[in-house]
Amino acid sequence: NVISITNVRGYWRPLEGSNPFIGEVGKVCEGQECKIEIRCKKEYVRNAIKVIKKIHPYEEPLINIIPIINELFE
Repeated sequence: NVISITNVRGYWRPLEGSNPFIGEVGKVCEGQECKIEIRCKKEYVRNAIKVIKKIHPYEEPLINIIPIINELFE
């Protein structure tokens, strides 16, 4: 299991009906964010998503699940 954390500048627009943690509905916002990349076994993915959603301060965290297929290139 591996984790990487990178500081990034993020941009977002809270949509109508949302309750933004930062920013105003309908306006493009920007701010310093941490991009967290986690590499784990397939059987741990669901639990990792639960933990992210539990601790993430925003309404809806951006989560991308990217399968690693390194074994195809050995």
